Amino acid sequence: METPITRERSLARREFLKASGRAGLGALALMVGGSALLPVQRAVAQYAPDGIREVHLETREVLWELAPGKRIKAMAYNGQVPGPEIRVQEGERVRVVLTNALAEPTTVHWHGVEVPNPMDGVPGLTQQPVRPGETFVYEFEARPAGTRWYHTHFQGHRQLDLGLAAPLIIAPAQPDPFPFDREYTLILDDWATGFGRPLPSTREGTAGGRGGIGGMMRGMMGRGMGQMMCEDMGGMMAGAHTPVYDTMTINGKAYPATVPLTVRQGERVRLRLINASAEHTHVIRLAGHRVQVTHTDGNPLIRPVEVDAVPMAPSERYDVQFVAERPGVWLLACAGPGHADAGERVLLVYEGHEGEKPVAPGEEASDLRLWHYRLGHSRETLPRPARQEQTLTLTLSGGMMGSDAWTINGKQYPRTDPIHLRKGERVRVQLRNHSMEAHPMHLHGQSFQVLAINGQALAQPLLKDSVDVEAHMGAVDIAFTAANPGDWFFHCHKPMHMEGGMITLVTIA
Repeated sequence: METPITRERSLARREFLKASGRAGLGALALMVGGSALLPVQRAVAQYAPDGIREVHLETREVLWELAPGKRIKAMAYNGQVPGPEIRVQEGERVRVVLTNALAEPTTVHWHGVEVPNPMDGVPGLTQQPVRPGETFVYEFEARPAGTRWYHTHFQGHRQLDLGLAAPLIIAPAQPDPFPFDREYTLILDDWATGFGRPLPSTREGTAGGRGGIGGMMRGMMGRGMGQMMCEDMGGMMAGAHTPVYDTMTINGKAYPATVPLTVRQGERVRLRLINASAEHTHVIRLAGHRVQVTHTDGNPLIRPVEVDAVPMAPSERYDVQFVAERPGVWLLACAGPGHADAGERVLLVYEGHEGEKPVAPGEEASDLRLWHYRLGHSRETLPRPARQEQTLTLTLSGGMMGSDAWTINGKQYPRTDPIHLRKGERVRVQLRNHSMEAHPMHLHGQSFQVLAINGQALAQPLLKDSVDVEAHMGAVDIAFTAANPGDWFFHCHKPMHMEGGMITLVTIA
């Protein structure tokens, strides 16, 4: 039986691992078969003769059961969907040996990790695609700490949709600012299987109703103007080749096949949430509990932010915590339109309460406190600039009247104008969305600060590597210091938008 991607630590075990980790024990755990394997139980990742931790991955096709009666052909790392979770200590040098057993090329991108440019996994830019039967070796220092992930960067609208994604967790070298007793990693994904009813779009993104919390929920639960126009025109406004998604999963399974999360009363529980969906925004709620957001895209906040639900755009990650103080059986579910019924639910079961009837999140959303970018304040970790700041504007557009063309400043990649920077230079990028779909913009190779949303400055910057720029004239200002030399993608993380041209290069000399 499949088990969820979990890692469970008692206080006693945490102290043991803290001590033994300094000697190399517990530095990296590889998840196999869907369950967490602590290093003391099985050390799949071995030290190579040169002292580098080495992990072996194989990409291949598998038949994967999302739920009883829903068996599909998928692509998998090491035979599982999502792929095996890799855990590594911050600063540790890691070597990942990828063997491609697919019938087509592939690559691996280490999302949110400050890898050397040749290790970034962008075919035709940082490496040649790994052909069928070939092997490619990725090697990098694991930085920064936090919830990261790895996924294909070759024909993402197919390979990402078919399952090539997995968690990469980098444990902090210093004491964790938000300690916990037990943790679970939850990968959220959307699937076009043909087994169910098509799901409504969440194309307006995490902000939906232009910054208002109630408006955002109304935008997701109802139909915005853009969605109604798309429906009236047969969906042509959204692009002609967008897959028809009908199933939602948590850790590769759709409810009721999702495996329960077990907790003990009094524990502090961390949930690492990763949106691996190609298209959909998710709004995650846990019945009976409020959660505290502690990390954005793996980066710790100064202080936790308590909310009722967490909206997540494609590629975003949030770490949240709660204290298990309401014994019973509760459902963690997505509040997005139709998502829970399509499988995006999992049970949270207190020990001693197995078999009780689960309680679902309430339907009423008007009084919910939702996470949004203005609530957080990140710890300052970006390098200080050595040169004067410059400001650039990128206008995001496209997708009109059935077109699959998506542009930045009116151009499609590779004709977009690169952003040329020198190491140490700081740049402010003004993102302006003139299209009818939200764009989760992701920067490779380094993180950035979110400074303003829709013309309103944040009280304090928020550190991320993906930010959702909402539809219908939405705007986001970000800034970063050029620190990692090379040619880096800056693109929309919806694969259809990226492959339609919404990419520019950030070149750092």
